[in-house]
Amino acid sequence: MINSRIYLFIIILLVLGRPVEGWSQSKDSSDGRFGNYFLFNMNTTEKQHMVRQPVYFPISDTAIYQIFERINDRNAASLTATSPASAIILGVKLNPSLKHYFSATVGSISKEYYSFLIQDSSEAILVAMGINSSNYKDFRYHVVQNDSVELVPWSPVTDLRKDYGAKEPFALIGKFNHPGKWIVVEVYNVKDYRTREGVVFDWRTDLKPKLEQIIAEVPGNYFNILHPSVNRQYATRFNKITGAPDDMRLPADSIRNLIFQFKKSGTLLSAAYLISKTDKTTDTSKLGLIDNHGYFTLDGDQIREAGKYEIIFQRQTLKASWEEDQLLRIPFEVIATPSNSAIAKKLLISILITIIALLISFWIYRRTMRKHLKKMELQKEMATLKLNSIKSQLNPHFIFNALSSIQNLMNKQAIPEANHYLNKFALLTRSTLESSAQDMISLEQEWAIADNYLRMEQLRFGFHYDLQMDGTLNSSLIEVPPLLLQPLIENAVKHGIAAKKEGTIFVSAKPSGKDLVLYITDNGKGFDANMDQTGFGIRLSKERLELLNTIYADKPFSMQILSDNNGTIVTITLKNWL
Repeated sequence: MINSRIYLFIIILLVLGRPVEGWSQSKDSSDGRFGNYFLFNMNTTEKQHMVRQPVYFPISDTAIYQIFERINDRNAASLTATSPASAIILGVKLNPSLKHYFSATVGSISKEYYSFLIQDSSEAILVAMGINSSNYKDFRYHVVQNDSVELVPWSPVTDLRKDYGAKEPFALIGKFNHPGKWIVVEVYNVKDYRTREGVVFDWRTDLKPKLEQIIAEVPGNYFNILHPSVNRQYATRFNKITGAPDDMRLPADSIRNLIFQFKKSGTLLSAAYLISKTDKTTDTSKLGLIDNHGYFTLDGDQIREAGKYEIIFQRQTLKASWEEDQLLRIPFEVIATPSNSAIAKKLLISILITIIALLISFWIYRRTMRKHLKKMELQKEMATLKLNSIKSQLNPHFIFNALSSIQNLMNKQAIPEANHYLNKFALLTRSTLESSAQDMISLEQEWAIADNYLRMEQLRFGFHYDLQMDGTLNSSLIEVPPLLLQPLIENAVKHGIAAKKEGTIFVSAKPSGKDLVLYITDNGKGFDANMDQTGFGIRLSKERLELLNTIYADKPFSMQILSDNNGTIVTITLKNWL
């Protein structure tokens, strides 16, 4: 840990409430200024408590010889067993008006050197009262700047003076001034390296601790809050100058410790303060010091209550100065973790809301589907009524054409033919009337109706016809709407081959993947399929197919007519029928 014995010295002076016995003190030093003194690092025991402590003795810069009297004083009322930190007896003199000049101690193997802050860029004077004309050849000193550049290599001590009211010559190690930087001055005895002493002078003005990491220790894990990729969204915005988080938010029960890591600063001693604003209290407390490795640990128990917090790091002084430009402020918020009962309550509310939302959605869906189904049923009923109407028109049309054919035979005095035709007509009429009352009949029945009709019309017109059923089709199991072929065959006979001597009609049924395809082909005179003046049977068949598509939307019907002077091909496709 960083040695804070320097503050024990200040405490001793406060306890004494006055200068060390027999020493004069100017008015300047009483208000915190350095004063017209040299400070010497001594070890002494305060008689009242018999605790040995390091103490800096102030010696007037006009009577510097008094340091030896203080060391040898056996009659001091408050202190006893006074001895210098080393036989070198280094003394420091700074600007008499300088304030806040004490800083941390800096370790050097087995020794510790005190450091002084000189923020007004004034000069620092270092003397060695233990080096004199009889031993100066045994000592060497060097000066290192910023722990990286050796300004003065190990050199002999040669400047002996008799200034500042000295009675005998002493060594002036040097007068130093390096604004914005810091130096270490070390002196040692070449005959005994254990006899060494040093001091640090620091002219830097930016004393704000330099943050490097904030390590969050959580149950079973740890991570750097300054890295958004791993910090669990504990912070998302960071100060561009200090790198500290601006919006740190911590779950109350998740943090075991927060470890703040700073750039190591051997010459500064920095303290941490915590400002807390919770429902229970508002408080500011000093937490401790950043250690000599640059770490400070904030115990999670100190931030367990939900609320607003701010941790402040600043250079340690006898009294907190709160100079804003020298403070590192890190505000954060601790968020209360819901209790198990609260979590259960929220979960129950969420479940209830979800169930209610699902019930409402199901009710809306069901209502919509009912409306849709009702609409579909109405459309289907209307389509069925229209379909039945068309079928009712097909039967009279067929019967009218058949009676007309019988009348023609009788007018020609073809009585046997008329009787035979009438017999066929009676059989065909029975089968068509029976099938038209059904929504579906087998393809086998449809095929039989087509065959009977062609036989009957063949007696009248003497044409040739052929019906071919693909062998892969099971006609007894495949159902089709009744009288799908008859009106189209009738149109082929009446408008296609009636006036042709060598008329031919070809009817076939074939599969095409999952589709059923029906063909009616004739070699008649043909017609313009795009004209409205097509036969009554074709027009009714088109209307019927459109209505069937309304009822069987997933199995649509289509009809294609190709016609020219060489004949006509009518193709009916029943999609997804097989």
